[in-house]
Amino acid sequence: MITRIEIDGFKSLRAFSLDLEPLTAIVGPNGAGKSNLFDALALLSRVAEVSLLTAFKGGRGRIRDQFSRTLDGVERTVRISVELLLSRSGPHGKELGQTRVRHELEVERTIERAGLEGLAVVRERIVPIRKEEDAWIARHPQFLHLARYDVPLLRAEMESPEGQDRAVRIDSGDGGPSLWVDIARDRSLLSLPYALVTPLVEAVSQNLRSFRLLHLEPQKLRQPSDRAAGTALSADGGNLPTVLASLGPEVRMLIRRDVETLVPGFRGFEISPFEDELRLEAEFMDGKRLPARLLSDGTLRLLALFTLLRSCRPGALVAIEEPENGVYPGRVRALMDVLLAATAPAGGLVPQILLSTHSPAIIEALRDRPGSLVFADLMRGRDGMRSTRMRHVLSDGEVESAVPSVSSTEMTRLLDSARPWDELMEE
Repeated sequence: MITRIEIDGFKSLRAFSLDLEPLTAIVGPNGAGKSNLFDALALLSRVAEVSLLTAFKGGRGRIRDQFSRTLDGVERTVRISVELLLSRSGPHGKELGQTRVRHELEVERTIERAGLEGLAVVRERIVPIRKEEDAWIARHPQFLHLARYDVPLLRAEMESPEGQDRAVRIDSGDGGPSLWVDIARDRSLLSLPYALVTPLVEAVSQNLRSFRLLHLEPQKLRQPSDRAAGTALSADGGNLPTVLASLGPEVRMLIRRDVETLVPGFRGFEISPFEDELRLEAEFMDGKRLPARLLSDGTLRLLALFTLLRSCRPGALVAIEEPENGVYPGRVRALMDVLLAATAPAGGLVPQILLSTHSPAIIEALRDRPGSLVFADLMRGRDGMRSTRMRHVLSDGEVESAVPSVSSTEMTRLLDSARPWDELMEE
């Protein structure tokens, strides 16, 4: 679970920071940078698995396009830091003595032989968050039972930044000897083979790699999927039948109930094998059984969304752009009720949801929990460049805190304003 993210030098995100809730809804105009935040999280997830070059090539735009613009070009570095709440049960069932940690990464564009550009990690570390400094848990005491602070001396940090290869020193914090691991300059320590790292480093890697960003495509959702298409839902939802077939009956029952809440007459679904493919069919109360190609966009999107939420790793962050698409406006409140229930604190970690929206119904559904609302806009810095700003929404009368915020009245005024957004830029 990601409780805070800080970004500097990635697209429109410069000196950016945001505390995340179990469910965070970002509201704001087009072009304010909401998708850039999703892209940064997706990049960090890929960096934890593959080389920097492969990770950046998997993003939107060319590599240079993903570095913030300056007056005379683009930035040379991207810095991304996240604060995490990890599950007490670490990889392979090993208990973690420290579940509150911070991961910091700095990536630099480099000049290679023949003038070619490359990418290198110039700084990376994992450090513990101390209990007395843990502002997020102090504001969310319902998660205190999941926070452990028993290993204050643990550390994983790059020690030799120069040269083609670098060394990372990993201190377990239990008084034992340090573990030294050589690492290529274009790899994050989170992408190392598990045999070379400690359970805590592995837990951080797993948490970041579990980030999921949905860009559901109804045309892909209507198609059969290959039996070997994988059991993790793809971003476009194209392997939905395969994922559903891999789930146990209890999980499939939860998904059915979720969809029933929002789709009148929906009774269930079946996955039918055909040669080397799997096909999705939905059942309705009137006895009709319809193949996926005849289902509405909204029904397919909801089925894919709930499948992901019910099948993802505990504590995984799921990002969704405009989940209200294809949903009857009168049922958006019911959708939010399901999402809020799915992210409600439980005995262990639950899925975490980050969504962007233009829906007044979603804003209204979160009116009694304004801390879950974030308003995004652009501000102009002293250098004349525009950057994304995201502020939590405060209820009317609530006292300003150290966390950047905006009143619900001001947010409503800005959303309703007919003035060009550039007139709202701060100098």
